[in-house]
Amino acid sequence: MTNESVTSKACAARGGTRRARAQKLSPKAGVLKIAVLLALINQILTSAFALLAHENHPEIAPGLTLLFNLTLFVILIVWIRQDSKHAWRDACESGFVSPCVIQNGRTVRIRRGCARRWLVALHVELQSGFASKA
Repeated sequence: MTNESVTSKACAARGGTRRARAQKLSPKAGVLKIAVLLALINQILTSAFALLAHENHPEIAPGLTLLFNLTLFVILIVWIRQDSKHAWRDACESGFVSPCVIQNGRTVRIRRGCARRWLVALHVELQSGFASKA
C-alpha cells in the first residue's frame, strides 16, 4: 500500500467517527440551545417579578416567585418548541428547506432567504437531523 492510500483510509475512518459523534450530539445540541436561551430569559423575568413581589407582599414573595419561575419556564419551553415547529412548516411551504423530511443523520439545507433560519435549524436539531445553512 502506498502512503497516500493509508492516509486517505485513516482520514475516512476519522471522518466516520466524527460523523457518528455528531449524530449522537445533535439532539443534545438543540436541547442545550433551548436550555441556555430559556435560562437567561427566565432569570431576567423572574428577578423582575421577585423585586415587584417583594416590594408589595414580602411575606408571600418566595413561594410566589417559585411558582412564577416554574410556570414561566414551562410556558417558554412550549412556546419556543412550537415556534420552531411552525417556522419549519412555513419554510417547507415556502421552499426554503430541502428536503422537507428530517431523517436521522441526513443534512437539511436551509436557504439564506429564510426569515427564521435559527428556529428552523433548532427544529432540525431537535429532530436528530443536521442543519446546513446554505
